[in-house]
Amino acid sequence: MVRQAQAGIRAQESSRPDWHRLERSAILVVDDDPGVRDTVSRCLQIDGYEVCGAANLGEARQHLESRDIFLVLTDITLEGGESGLDLLDELQAQRSSMPIIMMTANSELTSAVEALKKGAYDYLCKPFPFEAVRAAVRRVVDHLRAVERSTLIEELETRKQAEDESLQQFLVSMATVVDAKSRFTALHGARVSELCRLLGEALGYDSERTELVALGGRLHDIGKIGTPDAILDKPGPLTREEYAVIQEHPAIGDDLIAPIKVLSHLRPMIRSHHESLDGKGYPDAMPGDQVPEEAWVVKVADYWEAITARRPYRNPMPLEKAVACLRGEAGIRIPEDFVEVFLAAIPGAPIALPSGAA
Repeated sequence: MVRQAQAGIRAQESSRPDWHRLERSAILVVDDDPGVRDTVSRCLQIDGYEVCGAANLGEARQHLESRDIFLVLTDITLEGGESGLDLLDELQAQRSSMPIIMMTANSELTSAVEALKKGAYDYLCKPFPFEAVRAAVRRVVDHLRAVERSTLIEELETRKQAEDESLQQFLVSMATVVDAKSRFTALHGARVSELCRLLGEALGYDSERTELVALGGRLHDIGKIGTPDAILDKPGPLTREEYAVIQEHPAIGDDLIAPIKVLSHLRPMIRSHHESLDGKGYPDAMPGDQVPEEAWVVKVADYWEAITARRPYRNPMPLEKAVACLRGEAGIRIPEDFVEVFLAAIPGAPIALPSGAA
């Protein structure tokens, strides 16, 4: 059953050749002034967003057809008599849930009001400071996350009450919760799952146990659905209070799936992947010799993905430094044999190390 459920999730993700090449959703900026277009794009890229630009409606339509666009910022008046209002009308007819922010000059405020009546999410009056753009985009992102999270929570609550629903359906929903939480960790669960599979195979697990740890890695952070976005995306160090909130997510995830009897085998990985060999982990400060072996697999994969991926507060760690950092945990917070088996297996994997780095 575990293999069947994992296959369902992997089938949904099979459109990309390997997990680390998947492009993130993007913001589309439409303005015939290249200076405005490029400045807005660069400002949003600084905040970690993927951005594409268009000078006219033709280019905008091409991006909308070929890219996963989640937000459009468009000028009202474009060259050649085109108008951002025309794009608004098209999107309202084709993708009514697509948020659109209009960019307008002072002389076009009447058009901006018209755009709001037609369904635009917001408008920015030129010239606008970068902080105004950031604030407007943040409002859209928070809105989209709130809507999606509310829908997913309702679905999960329904599934928890339906014992006869298939495990595959439930797990696909759970995986969606993980991936939708933050733009900086949008692929974290998928990556950790692949790394868990890699380590499981290197440890000599049979196929059933390997798929089990891969599934545990896919769902290890489901408890972060209860973590505020402002904490997950904070660009600086967390306060003591904020870190305490982060430390709640393993227990929240465990509580979330506890009523589902068929998922009981995943609970130790979800609850204990932040426990430590020295007994100073969380949420239970469990002695190292009591931590389930599968939880160590998830901890190693989770730790490696976290230090080698971009986060709001830092850039990805260079691979040679990441190797040294992981080895620094060996024998202190993570059993040494798990660390060394992982580092021996990682060259040649999808996130391969340079030859000899390990």
